[in-house]
Amino acid sequence: MTKPPRPTVSPNVVAAIIDATPDRVRRRLDRNPQAAKEWRWQWAQTTWQVEAGNETVVFSGTHLETIDQMVCSCLLAPHCFHIAACLTSLDVVLPDAVSAESAESFEEQGEVVETELSPGQRQAASEFVRALTRILEAGVTNTGVLLQSQLLRSVHQCRAEGLHRAAVTGLRIMSGTLEFRKRSPESDPLQLALDIADALETTRRLLDEKSVAPYWVGTSRRAQFPVEPGKLQGLLAEPVLTRSGFAGATVLFLGGDSRFYSVGEVRPGDEQLARDAYRGGVEMGSLIQPAHKLARSLYVGTGLTASLQGRLGRGKKVKIIEQGTASWQSRDVQALFQRPVLDQWNGVFQRAVLPEVEQPAGWDLVFLTGSVQGAYGSALLFQLTENGAVLELAIENEHPALFYRENLRMLSHAPGLRLQIIARIRLQEPDRIFPLAVTQDINPAPAVQEPRLGLSEKLQGCLLLGFDELQRSHLVNAEIHEFIFDRHPQAEESDVLSRLQRRWVALMIGGATAQRKTTQSTSGDEISLLQRNGYETAAALLDQFSRVASVEGPSIVHVFLATAVYLKHAQYELIRSAALERLASVD
Repeated sequence: MTKPPRPTVSPNVVAAIIDATPDRVRRRLDRNPQAAKEWRWQWAQTTWQVEAGNETVVFSGTHLETIDQMVCSCLLAPHCFHIAACLTSLDVVLPDAVSAESAESFEEQGEVVETELSPGQRQAASEFVRALTRILEAGVTNTGVLLQSQLLRSVHQCRAEGLHRAAVTGLRIMSGTLEFRKRSPESDPLQLALDIADALETTRRLLDEKSVAPYWVGTSRRAQFPVEPGKLQGLLAEPVLTRSGFAGATVLFLGGDSRFYSVGEVRPGDEQLARDAYRGGVEMGSLIQPAHKLARSLYVGTGLTASLQGRLGRGKKVKIIEQGTASWQSRDVQALFQRPVLDQWNGVFQRAVLPEVEQPAGWDLVFLTGSVQGAYGSALLFQLTENGAVLELAIENEHPALFYRENLRMLSHAPGLRLQIIARIRLQEPDRIFPLAVTQDINPAPAVQEPRLGLSEKLQGCLLLGFDELQRSHLVNAEIHEFIFDRHPQAEESDVLSRLQRRWVALMIGGATAQRKTTQSTSGDEISLLQRNGYETAAALLDQFSRVASVEGPSIVHVFLATAVYLKHAQYELIRSAALERLASVD
């Protein structure tokens, strides 16, 4: 019998336990944050039992919302090291987030009306800022369980007051902080810095403006509006494994109205939920089918609703009927691959500046035709058929339970293999696209001795890189060994502005006091380099880093947020110009 995912825990419960534990217990937990990882966890009908050395911890239920749900055999329980260590190893989930993904809502489409915050909301936002300020001042490296509990308490307060965007971002920050302190392979300091900057910008809007747009407040449920896509062609399915503790699968469709739509099964849990959704069932209207099938089938529906982002609703009036197998070779799908590369990149950059709630499903996807060149580091070099530009196909998700890395490695055995790929663009890395699904390019049909894909019948000609494992037998006329490049055929110059970004992330990691250890000569050299390259604002911001530790210096929050805003807009323009120029200049 498969064990269920370990329980999730509400932020207020973790905060209450940490606040009540003695200082010596907190110090012990700070020294050994992964203690519970070594303990034995056993599922027993309705409870989890954890063998913590000579003691036993018992958790009741799948979501821990009260202290009554946890007991320990030691004398200090419930404010003991064993319970605290277990709780801080669990995924923290907002109380009503468990059912948020499946909740139905419907609102009439109308104008966006700005609202004024209540005193309670302003108080919650202020507490959130104070928690973030303490983390930046101490540095993520020194963010122990006491600072973590303060952050969690502020997250719970934001959620209780209806500040959904701040609460969700706070959970991502908490997750990223724990991953960094545990030296987890999934740790991403840059993403953590971006999340903290997002939280600071959100609270700045909430506290400094008399009335704010709903975007900055957020919502726990998606508003649904009537849509009439006609037919829905399955394009791909991708795994979801978020830093805030959710897992599952999302399926992308192309509608007959040329819009993208999506459905998903996402709940608190681990990678097993993603596999279950792919092989088991995802609800779409009256249908429940595996994501594996949804991504490869054709449907028609009536009474459909969708969010502004294209997420299909699950109302009782929705009727969906399967109409056979979907194919990338259909006229509508091939039209996506025939769009000029420059137009596709321009479209992504134009949609990138929209508020997140207005970015439609598939906004960051490109549809490309080209050929495999070989491996370069962990990436796969891919040459576009249209203009000969060489792009890096990078790993979308490094989680060991997924097949992205291994599939790219396998494809490096087949230099010259012609493919059509659907890939995601990340604006920070326009030369590195992140493929989600591939199929054989059959225009023209592969020659007898040419490398080609020979996928099994159940894959129906389409390989979903996160879920489907590419076998050696699937590669016809492939090489025995990987084809590896020693250097990039189109290597680019280093990005001078990345120096400011690295120092910005280091500011978050080390905190204010760590800036004193940066030598004047090192800081001066970097400032001079930025100035020589015309980045006067970047140089002025970097000069402020060394001053945040002094009493007369600027606030670390102000410096951190100002740098984040500058990097966001400056890098966007630089990347957009460089990417479009590079794609346009290759014959």
